[in-house]
Amino acid sequence: MDPRLTLDIVRSIAKAYKRKYKLSGDISDHLERSIQFYGEFDNMNGPVWLVRVSVAPDDFFAENEFTMVISDTEAAVKYMIDPNGHVHSPHL
Repeated sequence: MDPRLTLDIVRSIAKAYKRKYKLSGDISDHLERSIQFYGEFDNMNGPVWLVRVSVAPDDFFAENEFTMVISDTEAAVKYMIDPNGHVHSPHL
């Protein structure tokens, strides 16, 4: 399955979402490592992009990153998965 979006477009979507909802963290400049395409993921309809966002370590989280799930079809962030595996949707 070929993606409709490119790595650069996905990164732009993720950065705009972070700005709009005042989210912390950084997306690595090594796009191939921080952004991955999947034909299927979770219960999403259609292909998605997973964008790993690094955050400062903290006592409450086991990991130091969260993941944005971006729909390839809709070109939009659908939800985020925090370091503990909980789903968040600031836009809802």
